[in-house]
Amino acid sequence: MTYDPSWDRPHKPSDDLNWQESDCYWFYDSRSGVGGFHRIGQRPNAGTGQITAFAFARDGERFVLNDSYTHDRTITPTDRWETGHRVAGHVAEALGEGRMRFTWNEPDCDADLEFYESFHPPRNWSKTGHSDGFMSNINSDGHLECSGKLRGKLRIGAVTYDIDALCHRDRSWGYRDNGSVSMHRYRMFSGTVGPELSFASFLLDLKTGQKMVAGFVSRHGVDLDVKDLRVVTAFDADGLSPMGATAVLTLENGETVKITCDGVQGFMTPVPEAEAASSDTISTFSYQGKTGFLDLELSTNPGRGQYVPTQNDLSLLVIEQGLSRCVSYDL
Repeated sequence: MTYDPSWDRPHKPSDDLNWQESDCYWFYDSRSGVGGFHRIGQRPNAGTGQITAFAFARDGERFVLNDSYTHDRTITPTDRWETGHRVAGHVAEALGEGRMRFTWNEPDCDADLEFYESFHPPRNWSKTGHSDGFMSNINSDGHLECSGKLRGKLRIGAVTYDIDALCHRDRSWGYRDNGSVSMHRYRMFSGTVGPELSFASFLLDLKTGQKMVAGFVSRHGVDLDVKDLRVVTAFDADGLSPMGATAVLTLENGETVKITCDGVQGFMTPVPEAEAASSDTISTFSYQGKTGFLDLELSTNPGRGQYVPTQNDLSLLVIEQGLSRCVSYDL
């Protein structure tokens, strides 16, 4: 499938109760130390939606509003229109030509942000089709991945920041059954340094035993599928908070791309449907003399147990919602 602007706009749901549509993006401005992660998800047939908002200023405060998969918000048909959708005042709106506007307004945090430049054409996880069967379980109708630039304003607590950041966005629509996946070794590793290098990749297992790796690497607009992914993660003393990681992305032509990243700030999401919890850590890396950023998303759940950590279990990650002080990842 070749990208067209309809990918950025709401799609007609099937009749399945588990049909969903979601916009998700993460960003980091290394000059100001300000970044975040934001997801707006809808299940139109169920009349429900969920939001996740994480924003931080490295030398200031961080904010978390995370419905995870435990809290549904009511949506109505008026929360979907030709160019956008919303959940509880969190809005994703297609502006055309691959540009998107994302807004929200919470008492402790609000934002007005525009994804205004793409480093490569938006595309699906796989062009070679090796992951199509697996995708029928998590985003059956379509998926979009794209790196670029984000600008606008972000308020955290009493401080408003001007944003001009690197960004990676993710959009999906179709049938999704979170209970079908096994997250005991889940890894997602996606980010960008600019047109020189952008990438999106993940490893995930179905409970039926099928392992799936998908993704791509784009360099100056030339992209190749990822056929294998290895992410070696360094954890803090709690065994849960990533300090950083080294990933090896093996491409369809046999080439390997190795990226080592350092954590900046992160949060944890309970995923009870999969009997797990996952974390997202906004991280930085270097490539050809430039500073890039990525989201290191993973689940450490080797026993496949049902325990979800609390804030007392975590040394660096934040799971409690609301405002708190950022923590230092320096050793």
